Parts: sequence; C-alpha cells; structure tokens
Amino acid sequence: MERRPGRRRGITAVVLLLLGSALIAGPTAFSLSRFTAVHVVSESMRPTLVDGDLLVMQKDPAVVHRGEIVLYDPADWGMPDLLIGRVVAVEGDRISYRKGDAAVALNGQPLEEPYVLEAAPGAGGVDFDVTVPRGRVFVLGDNRGNSADSRFHSERDGGTLPESAVVGVEFDQERPLALVIGLSVFAGMCLLPVGAGLGIAALVVRRRHRPVPPVHQVWGSARVE
Repeated sequence: MERRPGRRRGITAVVLLLLGSALIAGPTAFSLSRFTAVHVVSESMRPTLVDGDLLVMQKDPAVVHRGEIVLYDPADWGMPDLLIGRVVAVEGDRISYRKGDAAVALNGQPLEEPYVLEAAPGAGGVDFDVTVPRGRVFVLGDNRGNSADSRFHSERDGGTLPESAVVGVEFDQERPLALVIGLSVFAGMCLLPVGAGLGIAALVVRRRHRPVPPVHQVWGSARVE
C-alpha cells in the first residue's frame, strides 16, 4: 500500500502537540491547586518584604516550621483580613522578651534574627513571655515597630494562633519542585510551535501530492443540415 505523503509528519505533529499541551496543562493545574500569589500591602515585614512585593505561597501547609514566612488568618484576634508574618516559635517553645534585652529569647537562648528591621528585635516596646501550646504558633513581623502580631494579643493563649490559621507558607522558588515545574512548562512551550510547524508542513506536502483528476475529452455530435 502506498503511504500518503506527509503522513509521518502529521502523526509526529499530533504527538508533539498533545505532549506539549500536557507538559503545560499538568504543572499549571498542579500549581493553581497548590500555590497562590499574594501581593504585600503593608510594611510589617520590612526589610524582607515591602509594599508591592509579590509572594508565592504554598496553600494549606501540612507542617509549619520555625522561621517560615506565612500567610495567616487572625480571626482569633478579631481581625478580618489575612496577614503576613514570620513564625518565630512553634508548639513547646518558650519565646520571651524584656525591655532592654539585646534579642528575643527562644528556649532561653538569644534568637538570631538577621531579618529584623534595623536589628531592633524589641521595637514596639512590648514585653512577652509565652510557652507555645500544642498545635499553635507565635508570629512576629520583621518590622517590629510596625506589626500587629502575637505580642499584642496575649490575652488569648499568649497571642499564639492555631496552626490551622496558617493558610499559606512562602514557597522557596529555588526548591527542586519549582525547577521541575518550570522546566516542564518551558519544554511544553518549545514543543507546541514545533508540532504546529510539522502539522503545517504535513498539510503542504499533502496538497502538493494531491492527485490531479484526469481530463477526459468530450466529443460533441455534429448535426448535418
């Protein structure tokens, strides 16, 4: 059987288009379900984050770690809007500060906080001494002089929040997962134009090799007067 011209190119084009679409759609759907982008609209996390920054957050983290930047719901504090802060203590930790201290103390040891604005961990002038209950976290802003955080809500569980209040945690875009997602989408975007080009080439080849129907001469009849 004679193979149709352009058939191989056509099949390759379809495969590349399907593969390219899958490489883009799969990671995109995964990213939309697991991550969200948040615009920073306050100065509470300066100098780490400033007003207008865009932050990628992993939704509903299973575990919250000390030192992570989080998006949290302060409903326990009677506040309606989501806030961004840094978890400085988790369940079982003792976190404390007294006016005049050079640093916040975590479990009796000075806590290294190179991220704090102007190296002033006690800015805001609020003393606290809290042992974090089970399943809760203690949150502070990096800009201690302008952050409505756990220090100001000590009347309930020492200002701690339930881990369930953390609705997102900063996603490290240097993690291998981010690299895999990026490479997959990039590969898909490269395959789509190649597949489209092969598809067009296949159509052109088919048109060029389309058989021309034979022209049959039609003999007319003559009438003799």
